[in-house]
Amino acid sequence: MILATLRMIVRPEKRNDLLKTLKGMLEPARVERGCLNYRLYEDTENNNAFVLLEQWATQEDLERHLSTDNQRRLLELTDLLSEKPELLFNTVLHTQGIDLIENVFKADDAR
Repeated sequence: MILATLRMIVRPEKRNDLLKTLKGMLEPARVERGCLNYRLYEDTENNNAFVLLEQWATQEDLERHLSTDNQRRLLELTDLLSEKPELLFNTVLHTQGIDLIENVFKADDAR
């Protein structure tokens, strides 16, 4: 799985423009082949900061997504930002859920 994280801080006067464009990009990306998750989050400490979190099944799926018109529109949004965006791509080989926490608690209880 590939996890892509894009953190953006928008200029306050361009906030609505950024949000409108990003919200329009969510559903088209979600139906692309290999998209496991595509969500936009607002920072609770800075209402001009947003994180776009993407999960893709394979590197090929991500690369196909990166060549879409949606991605070109995303690049155009950098003009609305107050600083350079932070973009990370992480390859995830293994994931765990709540079972990890439960196992830690069980191990603590056994001590």
